Amino acid sequence: MNARGFVFSLDAFVAFVLIMITVNLLIFTIGTPKPYQAELESAHILARDTLSVLASSGDAGTPNTYLERILGGESAGPIMKKVAGGNDASFRPIIPRGYGYRLESLDLDVVQAGAPETWATLYDAGSDTSSDRWGKNFTKLQASATVMLSLYDVQPAPGKSPFCYGNCFGYVNIGQQTSAPCNVTPCDVFKSNFGPGSNMVRILRLVVYT
Repeated sequence: MNARGFVFSLDAFVAFVLIMITVNLLIFTIGTPKPYQAELESAHILARDTLSVLASSGDAGTPNTYLERILGGESAGPIMKKVAGGNDASFRPIIPRGYGYRLESLDLDVVQAGAPETWATLYDAGSDTSSDRWGKNFTKLQASATVMLSLYDVQPAPGKSPFCYGNCFGYVNIGQQTSAPCNVTPCDVFKSNFGPGSNMVRILRLVVYT
């Protein structure tokens, strides 16, 4: 008489259980948020808010924003220590002392040529010996925010019209009444003195690290 049955192997069962435990541990580890996720998001918010202030604000009595002044050639150190974070008692910095920060500019000429992105450092608080962040290096995490600026490096000149006209009160030229005859008539060749200026586009990145 032929009999059929199931052969139970304890070794196979133990191996199967161990495999399932390992797979579940991997899924749990991957799906669980990292403990530094909140700090990473905080660093990004600090970078975004600081860059927004630098791009939209300036000192009283100056027409340019902080970033425009930095791109115009002004030293970035005092501005960054005043706004982003430093020991300036006249302004409450945005980035707490436990973080370092670095302002960078993207080299668009290199990108247009097809080369990899190259970021030039405009200011690094960790490398500034006069900063309270001196010696601070990236060891744990870093986050960044970017902004694109379009501004004039040479301001446009609106120009003035050389033509004038006569009325009952005499000749008028450029909004002012004059008694001298007008020496330019519409028959002359008009030469515009309008200056278009020169515009530049810059992409800046602020990196906050700890």
